[in-house]
Amino acid sequence: MVDMGSQSRQQREARRRSMGRSPGPDDVRTLIDVAAKFASAAPGGLGPRIARLNELGSAATADSGDPAALVVDEVFARIAAAWESGWQPRDLVHTAGRRGSKPAARWTARAVLLEPSGGSSADTAPREWTDQLDALREQHGESVGVDDLLARGGRAGVQQWVSALVTLDLLRILPASQLLSAPPSRWGRQRPAPAQASSPQHGEQRAKMLSKVRSLLAKAESTEFAAEAEAFTAKAQDLMTRHSIDEALLTADAGEVFDVRGIRVLIDQPYALEKATLLHAVAEANRVTAIWSEFSSSVTLIGLPIDVEQVDLLFTSTLVQATRAMTRAEASGTGFRRAFLQAFATRIAERLSSSAHEAADSYGAVLVPVLRRQAEAVADEVERLFPHVTTGSRRRRFDARGWEAGTRAADAAVLPAGAVESGPR
Repeated sequence: MVDMGSQSRQQREARRRSMGRSPGPDDVRTLIDVAAKFASAAPGGLGPRIARLNELGSAATADSGDPAALVVDEVFARIAAAWESGWQPRDLVHTAGRRGSKPAARWTARAVLLEPSGGSSADTAPREWTDQLDALREQHGESVGVDDLLARGGRAGVQQWVSALVTLDLLRILPASQLLSAPPSRWGRQRPAPAQASSPQHGEQRAKMLSKVRSLLAKAESTEFAAEAEAFTAKAQDLMTRHSIDEALLTADAGEVFDVRGIRVLIDQPYALEKATLLHAVAEANRVTAIWSEFSSSVTLIGLPIDVEQVDLLFTSTLVQATRAMTRAEASGTGFRRAFLQAFATRIAERLSSSAHEAADSYGAVLVPVLRRQAEAVADEVERLFPHVTTGSRRRRFDARGWEAGTRAADAAVLPAGAVESGPR
């Protein structure tokens, strides 16, 4: 027969002896591992573990024994590895907010900016990368140094620890992404762009066209008058469609290979899947493939650069219109809003598909082999980036009122002329 009281006393004595001895590196790492799991699954139980981590930090004589130093070093190492597996700064911060918390996203942004390979010492970074870093600085601020990120020597606050541990836990389960551009280890050795795309005159023309498009769409989104919005949006789409098809024809005439690229569009909550469905509708009508990632709540767009840019702009505009129409419907409830957005996307897809065929037909038979070559180039890049992609849909029951309201709003939506059917005249 076991004396339970004696057994309990022995266990308490063992714990006291364990606490009294100097912890080894394995003990510190084990405590960090446990704390990281608690931070994500049960943050309410972190208090004693954070206190213990700070005790160990205050007693440490070197960084190898300071939990704060160990956590930051591992975070930096895993961020650097994430760059090499296809992640980019905005993707990573967005995912930290999506799967962790807003404080974790802010902490991750500051860690990204301090991480040596892609952040603080990224002197050779391409423009698209530095633009993302600048956006993160503007949105989340920037840490002065590592101590500002997670103070060493037992001085880190509870919120610092929670955010750091949530980020660490996320980075440990982070899956590989797709390399849409060269990672830090290959900066300076990016694949060259086609001669046509790299021409300064061509680049200037495209920049002017996109500037006009953005200006027109901004006016279309801000006006309350449907006829005025239609005029602005129709002109914007006319510019985009003509430029896109002209580029494709020029590439084909020169015998060049189509330059296919990809970008990620970050989808915010609420109703991320319904918003992604709308983006897919816009992409499909504009010869762009859209791949949804549940883990990062993002959509990868793959197509010719001008088409990808066009889809991104048009999606933003139609989403603004959908949100405005949903607000005007004066109905609340998750079911109604999901149904509204899903119906809006479904009807927009029908209108876009019909008008896209009409726009292509206006160029005659000469365009058919060009679009076929373009579609093959896009399909090859999709296969390279997503060899195991699956297709499918989620079966859901939708609020009938929301579905009907969303369909009516899509019918009334101001869509561009050219690649998209115009509204009633």
